[in-house]
Amino acid sequence: MNKRMMCLVVAVATALAGCGGGGGGASAGTSSTGGTTGTGGSAGTGTPSPPAVTSVSAVNATGADFATAASPRLNQQAYFQVTGSNLPAGVTLAVPGCADMNTVSTSTTEVHFKCTPVGVAGTRAVTVLDKPGGTTLSSSSVAVQAATPAGDDVPLPMPTYGFNLGNSLEAVWGYSVPTAAVFTSAAAAGFNAVRIPCAWVSNADKVTGKIDPAYMAKVKQAVDSSIAAGMYVMINVHWDNGWFDSNIGDTVDPALDAKYRDVWSQIATAFAGYDNHLLFAAANEPDIKTPTKMKTLFAYYQSFVDTVRAAGGKNANRWLILPIQGDASWITAMPTDSTTHRVMLEFHNYTPSLFTIIHDDQSWGKAIYYWGTAYHNPADPTRNATFGEEGDIDWGFQQLKEQFVDKGIPVLIGEFQAASTPGLTGDAKTWNSASALYWNKFVGDSARAHGLSPFYWSTPNAPFTYDSAGTITSPDVVNVLTGGAAPPPPNGAPYAVTGLAATGATGKVSLSWNAVAGATSYSLYRTTKSGSEPAAASVTGITGTSYTDTGLNDGTTYYYRVVAVNGSGASGFSTEAHAATPGTNPDPAQFSFETDTRAWTPSGAQISGVATSTAQHYAGKQSMAVNFGGTSGGTSSVDASYIVVPPGATVTFHVWVPAGSAITTIEPYATDYNWGWSSNPTGSFTAGAWTTVTLTVPPAAITPLNRLGLRFTTSGAWTGTVYVDAIDWTAP
Repeated sequence: MNKRMMCLVVAVATALAGCGGGGGGASAGTSSTGGTTGTGGSAGTGTPSPPAVTSVSAVNATGADFATAASPRLNQQAYFQVTGSNLPAGVTLAVPGCADMNTVSTSTTEVHFKCTPVGVAGTRAVTVLDKPGGTTLSSSSVAVQAATPAGDDVPLPMPTYGFNLGNSLEAVWGYSVPTAAVFTSAAAAGFNAVRIPCAWVSNADKVTGKIDPAYMAKVKQAVDSSIAAGMYVMINVHWDNGWFDSNIGDTVDPALDAKYRDVWSQIATAFAGYDNHLLFAAANEPDIKTPTKMKTLFAYYQSFVDTVRAAGGKNANRWLILPIQGDASWITAMPTDSTTHRVMLEFHNYTPSLFTIIHDDQSWGKAIYYWGTAYHNPADPTRNATFGEEGDIDWGFQQLKEQFVDKGIPVLIGEFQAASTPGLTGDAKTWNSASALYWNKFVGDSARAHGLSPFYWSTPNAPFTYDSAGTITSPDVVNVLTGGAAPPPPNGAPYAVTGLAATGATGKVSLSWNAVAGATSYSLYRTTKSGSEPAAASVTGITGTSYTDTGLNDGTTYYYRVVAVNGSGASGFSTEAHAATPGTNPDPAQFSFETDTRAWTPSGAQISGVATSTAQHYAGKQSMAVNFGGTSGGTSSVDASYIVVPPGATVTFHVWVPAGSAITTIEPYATDYNWGWSSNPTGSFTAGAWTTVTLTVPPAAITPLNRLGLRFTTSGAWTGTVYVDAIDWTAP
């Protein structure tokens, strides 16, 4: 039977069935787009070979081994295997409501995919396409099962698509309780978790502290509706007039501790019968500005953990959340817990606030209308973001991943949101709205890519009405929050790249990503420090959807982003991907400058710029070239911000100054978290050789450092280059 006429019905334990279609292929002796050789025809006869035929023979839901049949379940990673013949390189799988669909591996006979079903259980269509948005090769269906009960070791579904019931049950000026329709609508849209801010003390007796039973019932109503819709849900002690968050001092206040224990005892007792679909969060945004206050906060959090565990019932295994304000590096130990591996941390992200939630000019800065390099408005440059963009988001999340997630402590981003700036019109409104959607998409995706669980800050009737319909009022926002694409830049540039993956090998990293419709090429950005990709692309003009980055150092982790490009410009950034090369790093210093300047920047009239260079290197292959071109003598510097250096540590810099320079002094310096200054100037260095200079961070300094750098003084006009390399430190 002709393969183009074949209808194949596949029935497996996972309830997939379908009918495959055919497509074109390569002729004999030539390669198809998938790199395979066509067949057919007799050698030497001169008769043209018939085109090779694309055919899908089976689409199976499997386990992670892509061999064993397995039923996809809500909020859990699902795997799919597509088998056939002459499958094209760009073959894609479409399953509605299956978030973060990624291609795992491809060949001409078998392609593997993974995604996470969200929403509600039921039968879903499964479509195999020859490329994104292309011709259908196969149509079938899959039965998505309900999520399994929350296990003892499952903190939240991953990936998490979460939202808040902000300004509802926590609003001390009056609240509106959402109907069950809000939760079913949210679940159907792809959300799988909800955070419910609560105001317990404002709804308690002022003398006895007993929480109003009517208020407790309203919270239970929202919790029950969330769980019934198939979602995980967390309740917290929110701001509530600041009774807890605003009163964290340098020592524990016994009266506040007793009140805190009483509130949580009542909450934990009331919800003792709920399983791990319900989580408790100890606070909202505690006001923490010093390491000492962080220590006090964690003493209160110890009371929280002890109180909940003592309440009995299913509280013994419940996941508990510790919200953090202040610097994460101030956290030196987690509370002790009678149940292991049941405590996680919570952070919020509104970076930069002048774009996300503050829309008027402030004394300390102007409101930002346009965020993300590709979304800067060329007609309104004074409102383009100059800080807090994609690199800062990725770098911050990478720090949380390394400090906590990689050590088995889950982290959620309990609030994030960028709202459009009110009052804008015309092109300004268009660029601003696209920027806001891109920010919401980027932050959510970056959080999930780093193993974090994000929750969008939503309010009554946005993006869902709180009435019996639960109508989606902001479909564009819901789309980007649940796996959909953000709008491309308004100038006609392409959509952002998705699916970037990196694999390291000796001296190289292999990268691949999903094709973007309308892109004519791709550009690659590389760094060895998360988030500090250079402003200019490391590689341009890539025409395929893969690239092998070669000539790399051994034993080094490289971070990458990719953008799609067409005649109108570049897209927004892909999420960051990283991979490590095996072996021993020839320059393992904190700042090695092996790929770029690692976010070190110059200031002052004497320094014209910085760049990486192979002309000199203390270790590895490259250093940072500091280029001087001043017309007169003076002082200029190079430095970096937010450096986590332990108090009392000695920082070592290696500096190469050429013979005949006008440099008279090299001064390493630092400003701590509160801008306290320390430095160690020296006029003793050897021209034409590497000189080591050091700076000891004061033992009483509050870190992380706001700035760490080198200041150079020149005696007169001088043009030349100084090299800096291998900046490092160890704990005292």
